[in-house]
Amino acid sequence: GVSNMKISLILIFLVIFALVNVHIDGRQEKELHITSLEIKFDKTDAIFTVNYDFDIFSKTFLTLFGTKTLEPRVRSVFPDFEYEIIKIDPERTILRVKNISILNKGYYLHYSHKFGQTIDVVYISDPSSTRIREYYNINSTPNYFYR
Repeated sequence: GVSNMKISLILIFLVIFALVNVHIDGRQEKELHITSLEIKFDKTDAIFTVNYDFDIFSKTFLTLFGTKTLEPRVRSVFPDFEYEIIKIDPERTILRVKNISILNKGYYLHYSHKFGQTIDVVYISDPSSTRIREYYNINSTPNYFYR
C-alpha cells in the first residue's frame, strides 16, 4: 500500500544520496581515514588490521554495493607492501602482509616500510612479548626486531 511506497521512496533517496555522497567523498578525499592500524608480527609475515571510520551514508553504500571500491584506497596506503586481503568490510580491512621481516640469527628483523599516508595511531605486537607498542602520527613502520 501507501506505506510500502513511502518506504521504497525513502530507500531510493537514501541510496541516491549515498551514491552522490560517496562520489563527492571519493573525489575530495582519496585518502582512507584510518582511525588505527594494528600490526601483529608473525615470523616473516604480519597481520595488519586497518580500522577506519566512514559516515553512515558511506557505510550504507559499502554494505549495499560491496567493498570493491575500498581496495584501491587500501592499496594507496600500503603501496610497498606485498599482501593478500583476508577480510574487507565497512569497518575494517585485515591483510596478511608477506615477507615484511627477515630471519637473522634467531631474530626477526623488520626494516621500516613507508605508508602512502600518515596514520594517526599504530599498535605493534609480536609473538615474543605481551607488550603492545603504540606509535602516533607515523608515515612508515618503525624498524623493529623480535624473536
